[in-house]
Amino acid sequence: MTYSRGDKNIWTNNTGEFLMSVRGTDIEPGKEQLGFLEKVDAEIQKLDEKITKRFIKEFTEAGLKTNFKHWKERFKIVATEVMIIFQEEAFWNITFEDLKEPYAHFTLYIEGLKTTDFSIDT
Repeated sequence: MTYSRGDKNIWTNNTGEFLMSVRGTDIEPGKEQLGFLEKVDAEIQKLDEKITKRFIKEFTEAGLKTNFKHWKERFKIVATEVMIIFQEEAFWNITFEDLKEPYAHFTLYIEGLKTTDFSIDT
């Protein structure tokens, strides 16, 4: 499936586990981005500890209960989007669904192996 957003062609695929999106042309998805998605599980694993720390930090700052020790106890990944690969470094994001109330979605933005931003959709 492909669609255009702001003159950028977005290719998406729902594997049943989570939605994956990459940029590309109107004919095909970007090859570097597809290559990144082939190893996205390993990339997420590299960030595993940082993801947990970021959730705990953000929840603590917001005054929310941190009744989990690892992010997988409370959240599941529902989407990932590769925005660009620049100088062999991926700029991408992961969207998590909270499995407890208020059942919000949280998006973590990543540059290489650095978590750069965090947003909440309720």
